[in-house]
Amino acid sequence: MYLNFRNIIVFVLLVSMLSACQSSKHFAKLGTKQEQAGLIHEAANSYYTALYKKRSNLDAQIGMKKTGQLVLNEMLNNFAKEKNFGSNKNAIYAFHAARDYRDKIKAVGVTLVLADFYESDYKNSKDAYLHELYEEGASLLENEKFAEAGVKFDEIKRLDPAYKDSQDLGDVAYLEPLYQQATKAMAAGRYREAYDCYTKVVDRKIDYKDSVSRKNECLEKGVYTVALMSFENATGTPGIDAKVSAYALDALTGINDPFLRIVDRENLETIINEQHLQLSGVIDENTAVQVGQLVGAQALLAGTVLSYGEKKGTLKSLQRDGYTSYLDKELNKTDGKYYSVTRYKKTSYSEYYNSNSCSVSFQFKLINLKTGEIIKTEIIQKELADEVIYGRFEGDINTLFPAGPAGPNLNTGDKRALMNMMNARQQVKSSTELSNELFSNISNQLSKTIGQTVKEIVQ
Repeated sequence: MYLNFRNIIVFVLLVSMLSACQSSKHFAKLGTKQEQAGLIHEAANSYYTALYKKRSNLDAQIGMKKTGQLVLNEMLNNFAKEKNFGSNKNAIYAFHAARDYRDKIKAVGVTLVLADFYESDYKNSKDAYLHELYEEGASLLENEKFAEAGVKFDEIKRLDPAYKDSQDLGDVAYLEPLYQQATKAMAAGRYREAYDCYTKVVDRKIDYKDSVSRKNECLEKGVYTVALMSFENATGTPGIDAKVSAYALDALTGINDPFLRIVDRENLETIINEQHLQLSGVIDENTAVQVGQLVGAQALLAGTVLSYGEKKGTLKSLQRDGYTSYLDKELNKTDGKYYSVTRYKKTSYSEYYNSNSCSVSFQFKLINLKTGEIIKTEIIQKELADEVIYGRFEGDINTLFPAGPAGPNLNTGDKRALMNMMNARQQVKSSTELSNELFSNISNQLSKTIGQTVKEIVQ
């Protein structure tokens, strides 16, 4: 059974390939045979293919004109049947199919006749169907069946975008349920949900009711302000706290959330110092409430660099045995001629290794400035390391081969590995580079957590 199925697939592929290779003349002859056998639709398709390949094929033009008109007439008869005994909808789409077929054949250079009275009949059916759709859509809209109404007005838009006020009613069908959902969400204090709905409304129709002002009101009422404190340093490395703070501020201000607002720590500290408040260490409920009132924030983000370490490696080197290739001439005693041969001689090369690493442990706390409670706390521990392994050879590395048990190792993979080592990066990342990358990773994780927490708070 499997073999039969595979054979069918192969056969279909072969037929497709042969069809693609056949000439315009072939399809014109095929169309003639099909036409003589009364296979009008098949003949029309063959003539079309012939013209598609070569529009100047006269036999195909003649055959296409005849069989194509017969096919079109059949489609027009179907349109007339639907108009007189079917539905306006079916009549409209039957006419569209006929018109599309006429245009398709015209694209290969043959003009088929579509009488004017068909256009007139189509217009009558279209007008009647548009009226039906409009009345149904308006009734559904009045009964607040917005989804069903939208379907009706979308179809009107496809048939006649300028029909009466269907565009406006279609907008209402789409916008009103969003507006109602937003209004309910806003009343329930779900400002993010309301904001998103109002945004969709405004994007579709900026002047729909009072959506713009309500959207702005949602943002104003739902905004969640986080005051960022300078982080503390519990390590023996000076300046680490300021560095982490700078990276954290950059990551937090990059969060794409209209409801999150970050208070600049310098302005925050100025206000705090003016009021003689101390925010280092544990924040009690009274202090938290005072800070919240002073800076208009709902939460405070504090952090401590718990530990920081660097491991700076030293450059190590080893001497490795190897072989270098060279060309030599060798006498062939049979014909007395010299031929070039590849020989190998012992040599050595240097292999170097170095590494640096950096580690940090950081804790942050997001504190509710109304209650003094900790909303979110987390300890982030990360480590980064970098190493280099490279080689040096005082000669042409292209002639260098690693040593094997009893001579040169000519294995292609081992030779490629040796070349890669010779061309490898020689400079290990510095502690500064590693720490910058480390702080960036920590800050991104921090901002991701804070961003997700704010989304959970402001719904």
